[in-house]
Amino acid sequence: MGWSVTNGCFVAALSVFPSKAPVSLVTGRFLMISSSDRAPSSARTGGVSSWPLLLGALCVVVLVAPWLVWRGIAWSEQKAYAQLAATGSSRLTLYGAALHSELDKTRNIPLVLAGDPQLIDFLVAAGGTGGSPRAEDIDRRLQGLSEALGISAIYLLDSHGTTLAASNWTEGAGSFVGQNFAFRPYFLAAMEGRDGRYFALGTTSNLPGYYIALPVRRGGRIVGAVVVKTTMDDLEHGWSGGGEKVFVTDRHGIVFLSNEPRWRFGSLAPLDPELRHRIGESRQYGDAPLAPLGLVVGTRLVSLDGQTYVMVSRPLVDGEGWTLHVLLDVAASHARARDLGLLVAAGLLLALLAAGFFLQRARMVRGYTRDLERRVDQRTVALVETNHRLEAEVVERGRAEEELKAKQEELVQATKLAALGQMSAGMAHEVNQPLAAIRSFADNAVTLLDLGRTEQVRDNLAEIAGLTERMARITGQLKQFARKSSGAAEPVAVGAVVEGALSLLAGRLRAEGVDVRWTSPSADLKVWGDEVRLQQVLINLFRNALDAMRKTPSRRLELALAVEAETIRLDVRDSGPGIPEDALPRLFEPFFTTKAAGEGMGLGLSISDGIVREFGGQLSAANAADGGAVFTLQLRRAGLS
Repeated sequence: MGWSVTNGCFVAALSVFPSKAPVSLVTGRFLMISSSDRAPSSARTGGVSSWPLLLGALCVVVLVAPWLVWRGIAWSEQKAYAQLAATGSSRLTLYGAALHSELDKTRNIPLVLAGDPQLIDFLVAAGGTGGSPRAEDIDRRLQGLSEALGISAIYLLDSHGTTLAASNWTEGAGSFVGQNFAFRPYFLAAMEGRDGRYFALGTTSNLPGYYIALPVRRGGRIVGAVVVKTTMDDLEHGWSGGGEKVFVTDRHGIVFLSNEPRWRFGSLAPLDPELRHRIGESRQYGDAPLAPLGLVVGTRLVSLDGQTYVMVSRPLVDGEGWTLHVLLDVAASHARARDLGLLVAAGLLLALLAAGFFLQRARMVRGYTRDLERRVDQRTVALVETNHRLEAEVVERGRAEEELKAKQEELVQATKLAALGQMSAGMAHEVNQPLAAIRSFADNAVTLLDLGRTEQVRDNLAEIAGLTERMARITGQLKQFARKSSGAAEPVAVGAVVEGALSLLAGRLRAEGVDVRWTSPSADLKVWGDEVRLQQVLINLFRNALDAMRKTPSRRLELALAVEAETIRLDVRDSGPGIPEDALPRLFEPFFTTKAAGEGMGLGLSISDGIVREFGGQLSAANAADGGAVFTLQLRRAGLS
C-alpha cells in the first residue's frame, strides 16, 4: 500500500516521522513508495512506534514558536525605545544648550543700554508722557546697534508704554515709534522693576520674536523701559539638520518654536475657552487659531500626523514655564524588531531541522538502508549550507548595526564640538595671555636649569602653578560674569594686582620695547575689590595704552600710585597721541570706540567702568599736558580702622 508526503512548511519535521515505508522528499512533488520496498518494521523502530511522541513535540513547537517570536519582537522594541529615549535625552541637552546660547546672545544688550546716560536723559526729558519731541540721533543710534548686532528691533518705551524711539523708525507703518505696548507682559514686568521676557507675535510686524525688557531708572525711579526683540529663525533652521522633530511649548502647551513649521502655534491639548480668551486679549500669538495638533500619548509612545515617536521632554530654566521636546521616529526600531523576529523564526526552524536530522540518524542506526543514509547526508549538507548563510547574514547585520551606531556617535560628537567652539571663542581672549606667560616662564626655566640656578627654576615653576590657578579663576569669573554674579568685594593688595597684570602682558611689553615705570608699594596697602576682576580692568587699560603707542617711536607706560585719606588713586599714563577731545565725553559709553573697524566692539572701557563702580570706585580719562592719555582709577582703601 502506497504512502504520500507533500512538500510544505512542515516537510522537514514530517520527514523524521517513522512510517510504514521509507519517505523520499522531492521539492514540489508527491512521491509514492510501494510496499515492496519497505524494510522490516522491527529493524527500523526496534518494535516500538515513536510517531505519537514526535507528533506531540511538533505540536508544542508549532504552538510555542509564534509566542517566542512575538516576545522576541516585543523585547527588541522595548530595548529600542529605551535606546531612543537615551538618545533623545542627549539631544535635549544639545538643543537646550543651543537655545540657551541664542537667548544669552542678546541678554546683556538691554542691561548695558538700561544704564546708558544718554537714553536715561532722553526718557527724563520726555517726562514719561511722550510729549517731548523725538530725538532722531537716538533713533539712528538704536538703528546702528540693531544692524551691527543682527537684532530684529531695539526700542525705548516711556513709563506709559508708548514707544519714543526705535531702531525701525524709518519703516513707515511698520515702525514701533508712537505705538503703545502697555498691555504687553514684558512692559508690565519692567515697570515692576523685574526683567521682562516674553515670546510673542509682533502686533505691528506680525513676526514672531523673543522680547527682553529691562527697567530704566533715574535716582531709584523707573522712568521707562528698553526692549530688545530677536527672532529665532537661525535657531529653528539649525534644528532642522538633526533629523528629529524639535519644538518648544509655553506653560499652556502651545508650540511657539519648532523645526516643523506646520506645528507652530498649535497646542498639545485643547485649550480652555477662558484661557484662549486671555491669550487672545494679550495678542501673544496674534490671530493664530491655536488648534490642537492631535497628539495622542500612549504608555511609551506618542502619535502625531500619522507617525509614531518616542517623545523626550525637559523644562527649560531660561523661559517662564517653557518645555523643550524632541520626537524620534520609531519606524527604524520597528524594522529592527521585525528583523529580530525573523531571526528567531529562522533559529526555531534550524532547531527543528536539527532535531529531524538527529532523529533521522537514530532511525538509520536502527536499520535504515544505505540509500536513506546517503539522502540524510545530502540533507545535512543542505542544512549546513543554510546555517552558514544564516550566520553570514547575522554577521552582516551586526556589522551594519555597528556602522550605524558609529555614524550616530560621530553626529553627536560633531554637534558637541560645534557647541564647544561657540563657547570657547569668548574665553580665548582672557586665557591666551596667561598661556603666553606660562610659555615664557617655562622657556626661562629651561635656560635657568641649564645654568644650574635651581632656586630660580623653582620660582618659575611656582609662577606657572600660580598662572594655571589664575586661569582657572579667570574662566570661573567669566562664567560668573555671564550669569550676572554678585562680585563681592574683599581686601586686595594693590601691588599684587598691578604686578599680576604686568606679568600677563610681560611678553608683549618686551616685544614692543615699552619702558614700564612702576614702583611696587608695600603688601599691606590694600583696596576693596576682587583681584581677578581688577586685573581685568588693568589689563584692558594696559592693552589700550599699548595699542595707542603702536606707531609711537618712544613707548613709555607710567604707573603712579597716590594714597589719600579713604581712597587710593592709580594713574595709568602712556606716551601715545592722546584721546581726541570730541571722544572724551563718550569714552565710557557702550559700543563707542576710537579704533579702526574690526579691532573692537567698544565694550572694554564700558565694562571696566562698571566693574570699578561695583566696588565703590571711579574710572576717568584725560589727556596729559605734555602728551599722552591718562586713565585714573580710584578705589576705596581697605584696612582702615
